Amino acid sequence: MKARRPFLAMGSSGPVRVAVVGAGFSGLMFALSLLKEGLSVDVYEEHGRVGFPEHCTGLVSGYTAGLIGRPAERARLAEFDAVVISGPAHSVEVRPRGGVVKLDRVRLEEAMLDEVEREGGRVRLGVRAKVNSEGVVLPGGARYDIVVLAEGHFGSLAGRLGLRRRGRVFWGVNEELDYKASGPFVARFDGVTSGGFFSWFVPLGDRVLVGTASRDPRAVASYLGEARRAFGVDGSPRVKVYGGPVLAGPPVDSPRVGRVVVVGDAAFLNKPLTGGGLYPNAEAATRAAALIRAGEDPLRALERSVREVGRSLSRAYHLARLVHGRPRLVDALAQAASASGLAARLSGLVDYDRHERLLGAAARAGLPALGAAARLLSRDPLGAALLLAASLRGAVGL
Repeated sequence: MKARRPFLAMGSSGPVRVAVVGAGFSGLMFALSLLKEGLSVDVYEEHGRVGFPEHCTGLVSGYTAGLIGRPAERARLAEFDAVVISGPAHSVEVRPRGGVVKLDRVRLEEAMLDEVEREGGRVRLGVRAKVNSEGVVLPGGARYDIVVLAEGHFGSLAGRLGLRRRGRVFWGVNEELDYKASGPFVARFDGVTSGGFFSWFVPLGDRVLVGTASRDPRAVASYLGEARRAFGVDGSPRVKVYGGPVLAGPPVDSPRVGRVVVVGDAAFLNKPLTGGGLYPNAEAATRAAALIRAGEDPLRALERSVREVGRSLSRAYHLARLVHGRPRLVDALAQAASASGLAARLSGLVDYDRHERLLGAAARAGLPALGAAARLLSRDPLGAALLLAASLRGAVGL
């Protein structure tokens, strides 16, 4: 444990006391960021160990892996230089800046828990906590200056505090298969291998990960079978299967009630295109730490950082809904990006995780969204109009 100067509560000789409810990725990331700024942190987790139940694919950009730090290095399984984005008939290969990293989510959260304890955090596993807006945590009745509520999608505390969640929920499944494969990972938008979302193929050398998602949980198994066939791995022996909710935004409008700030899946703080929550929460936790370091009140810093990241995610929300719902549009965009050279010009400009920056990168590459919409006009007039409208809404933050 490093010796740090405590961040003192106003009018008190003691440090600011923080309770983090939930020791999934989001809770642990915020706990680590706050501990490193000298706050006193207690973590409550209802399960007896972290990382379970397993449900996340664990793909992040190099930038996000850097935000997570040492635990990400301990959990690194594979790296990819390229991503293939595919529609029903056409695909395009994009090389994101910093590449893409596949993390072992169980190992990641175990490493983060170790780091929390090394930084002086106190962790209580197997405890189902309850909180109120004044910062009181049960059992025990301890009063905290701040509560970071990271209870996940299935938690009920945020709702009891009056937070309204209105985001889209898909049901996803990951299946690891005994099949040797290499190369880039593939995201397939085709309306056949997923239900209003996309399917994915992640080669891991001696095995592959195939996954999909659907708004209807009863249809997930059928879509998974279609994905196996589309990716050419049907009949391969199953190593393991896991899954859970995939949240595609938008984030909650107001993440704070009294002394409580809601983060992670409980706040729909997820990328709207892929449902991933690692980047948004790593970014928000890192921003909060920077604000605290600059002298901002910790509670206001947490609220501000979650709001700011939520706004950036909302700018990509309309485009994500359009891409999920119109596979022909993905086809046309993939074909246009390859033929025009846009994919090559975007290589090294676009970060895998920061989708909200795609429009700016496209503009810098010399092909604004208006041009893409014009090229689509003859093939898919409605899609072109929707693309332009979604791009404009995203650009102005509606």
